[in-house]
Amino acid sequence: MDPELKKKVKDYIDKEYHKGFTFTSIEKVLLDRGYNKEDIDEIINELVKEPSIQKLKKGIPFLIISLLLIFGVIAFIFFFRPFGYETCDTKECFINLANECKPSVYTINDAGTVYEFKSFSDCTFTKTITHISDSEPEPIKEMFLKKSFTCNYEKNSFEVKWIDTLLGGLDKCTGPLKEALYELTIAQYKKEKGIL
Repeated sequence: MDPELKKKVKDYIDKEYHKGFTFTSIEKVLLDRGYNKEDIDEIINELVKEPSIQKLKKGIPFLIISLLLIFGVIAFIFFFRPFGYETCDTKECFINLANECKPSVYTINDAGTVYEFKSFSDCTFTKTITHISDSEPEPIKEMFLKKSFTCNYEKNSFEVKWIDTLLGGLDKCTGPLKEALYELTIAQYKKEKGIL
């Protein structure tokens, strides 16, 4: 094979290889076009010994591993992460989603005291006091701030009083906020009855 033709064939093989074709498939195309197998094999051997092909060959496993890791992370995030909460702006939105046992969150500010309500896919509900009004006395803040309770319910049987009242429906709930509410209720009762 003359040097000029050899250079063209070599450039063609190199270009096709960098496009992602294998040497075997490139060789087949060249054989179909009438080129000599020994000449093609010689050119491929020269190319394989060139540093750029060696680097590419060394980089292919790294590329494959990188792609597998990327796809693995994406799959893990998609399939194994807890799906996000739908944020509701209205009580009705939250109640509808909670009744369907769909993850949702609803926050209200009642005169400076902030309540966060969350529903979960296993038909559980949490109520958390995330902020207490500055006008409340310090003992009340200490007693209720960041406290929550969790309630279980059946699908389509969400208790609206968990949102509307402090004490309603607590028989189905557990947690430090429930205990704190009961302590306050007992203290108020004792104060009213003069038991203290």
